[in-house]
Amino acid sequence: MSENELEQVEADQNPAQPFEFYSVHRPERTRPRILVPAMLFGLTIFTTLLAGIFMQVGFLRQAGIRTPALTVSFLLSPEAWWLGIPFSVTLLAILMAHEMGHFLMCRYYGIDATYPYVLPAPPLLNPFGTFGAVIRIKSPFGDSRQLFDVGVAGPLAGFAVLMPALIIGLNLSTVYRGTITSGAYEFGEPFLFRWLSRVIFADPNVQINLHPVGFAAWFGMLATSLNLLPIGQLDGGHLAFAIAGPKAHRWISGATLVFLVLISLSALPMPGYLLFGMVLVFIGLKHPRPLHEGPQIGGSRTVLALLAVLIFIITFIVVPVRVL
Repeated sequence: MSENELEQVEADQNPAQPFEFYSVHRPERTRPRILVPAMLFGLTIFTTLLAGIFMQVGFLRQAGIRTPALTVSFLLSPEAWWLGIPFSVTLLAILMAHEMGHFLMCRYYGIDATYPYVLPAPPLLNPFGTFGAVIRIKSPFGDSRQLFDVGVAGPLAGFAVLMPALIIGLNLSTVYRGTITSGAYEFGEPFLFRWLSRVIFADPNVQINLHPVGFAAWFGMLATSLNLLPIGQLDGGHLAFAIAGPKAHRWISGATLVFLVLISLSALPMPGYLLFGMVLVFIGLKHPRPLHEGPQIGGSRTVLALLAVLIFIITFIVVPVRVL
């Protein structure tokens, strides 16, 4: 048997793999570095604990419970740091669940990605003590199914944690009986928050003294809805690209940016989503193509896409913060 005939026999015995052969693309990846993510995580524990102290003291005072003055000596005491734990643990659990959803899906497909970077923020600048969390994906996606799976895993995992946190936080909250003064800040209510608060408090007009655990869930809803915006390389951008393709993704991203600008007008004099939109423009609205085109995402992923759209609708806040 000649060499060519032998190759033909081997080819007949091992037919070409169908498309699904590379739908689980496993490029060579590097070992993620842990030092910088660990340092940022530790710093964010500190800033969210400090933010939690301020929130817990404010919550107790609004509930009519006497609290110590926020002096330096009090903030250095163990008692103060215990007060910050409920908010800090809840918020970090939501953020890490979201980012680990992305990270673990990347590990499943062999996609090179960093550990989550949790971004600390001084509580005096940001009352939540963090700007959120991100991971960096350093290798291309194999196909649209990988792109979809990595994109949807984060919001679903984060929502699975924030939902019980919101229920617990609202049950720990009290009715606000003070007077709302001019110049105070009002936090917007997404549909999910509004609906659950009506169920728990049974009064559509009640003013809520929200527990810090509830505030952590509120921040989680804001982060989830922002990530699900179908623009650029956000999670929603991944889904839009995987479902509709590159050309439609460009149009959808542009329309979403216009949408953010328009709804920001209703938040004036607060900037609303204008700053966020500017950051997205600076980063870029384009989305890199996966290594292979197709296949279609299929029926089960279509259901997940509809679930992601529903989560976006019920967690989106038209005006996050308003000055009264």
